[in-house]
Amino acid sequence: MSDQLLIRNCKLFNAIEQDGFVDILIESGSIVQIGKVNERQEYASVINANERVTAPGFIDVHIQGAGGADILDGTEEALVTMSRTLSCLGTTSFLATTVVKPDRNNRHLKVTARNVNRELGGAIILGIHLEGPFINGKKNGGISKNSIFSPSLKAFKEIIDITSDTLKMMTIAPELEGNLGIIYKLVEDDIIASFGHSNATYIETKKGFSAGIKHVTHIFNAMPSLHHREPGPLLAIFESDDITAQIISDGVHVHPGIVNLVYRNIGKDRCICITDGVQAMGLPDGKYIYNIREYESKDGTAQYLDGTLIGTTLSAWEIARKFMEFTNCSLEIAINTITKNPAKLLGIEDKKGSIEVGKDADLVIFDHDNSIWSTIINGKVVFEKQLRILDKD
Repeated sequence: MSDQLLIRNCKLFNAIEQDGFVDILIESGSIVQIGKVNERQEYASVINANERVTAPGFIDVHIQGAGGADILDGTEEALVTMSRTLSCLGTTSFLATTVVKPDRNNRHLKVTARNVNRELGGAIILGIHLEGPFINGKKNGGISKNSIFSPSLKAFKEIIDITSDTLKMMTIAPELEGNLGIIYKLVEDDIIASFGHSNATYIETKKGFSAGIKHVTHIFNAMPSLHHREPGPLLAIFESDDITAQIISDGVHVHPGIVNLVYRNIGKDRCICITDGVQAMGLPDGKYIYNIREYESKDGTAQYLDGTLIGTTLSAWEIARKFMEFTNCSLEIAINTITKNPAKLLGIEDKKGSIEVGKDADLVIFDHDNSIWSTIINGKVVFEKQLRILDKD
């Protein structure tokens, strides 16, 4: 009984219109029952959700930092800070997103690799998402030039060795000579090849998809715009039924109308909302340092002082709520963009991304004002707005 947790009287996010409330029984980190649970039995811990909405824990496949910490810090302390900050914001797992730093001996990659799937006190690191190094320098965005390499299988092998089988996604530009071969290798190694930071034409993008690219890094950002004579990558993305796309739906990186355009063209199952979060997430507006350069965080947007956008400081839930606002989609669809859809992309939909018996007990309970009331990871309460855990019901 010691590893049991019972959540009473909650409303499931995908059953808002249905009458009544359900209980969720958790044992050994997994959901074992959904419905009305025996009220006479004693349970180790009980939460009375008091008719609050419950959703799956959020999965962010593109986040660089939070709580004043960054993957580039290269310390376990930084990862712990990120993990705990994210759990307070409803994110229960994430891909540690970063770049290569040969001038620092890529220490941050080695430290992160050691902490994948480890208990850090909050959100779990599912793996590494590497932006580059085989990207187009003409579309580098906020990525420094020393983190961009010419494509080579030798450099690719070195990255694989450093990340020790924890590399889950690599953003790559298919138009660069040698990158189609690297894309084939990524697919062979079961690593997601993601189109991004690219200057590819429509045809070059199609070739990348044929080679094995199945995902897109922050659509519309760091890639050519749509043009009626030179359609570029965006038309290729819209035409491809099996390509999923990350969207920074903050209304700044991508205009609200364009967020809606993407949603209407690729559909609800292919949209994956991301934060592209940086270290100032969860901190007050102000000036901070990322990758040895000063940037400003203001109203959820992070940009270098020259105006270059480098990410957001919004939580996944804030991003999803804006997506819902911009597209007029349902709450269920919005939440799926940060739960079900990324879980499917990562191939972990059998364990995460939805509330079902047998799946990991990664859950978020919303307060009546839509803020995060409680976060549960692997059946353990890692964040609560106020003390609510009782010894008995």
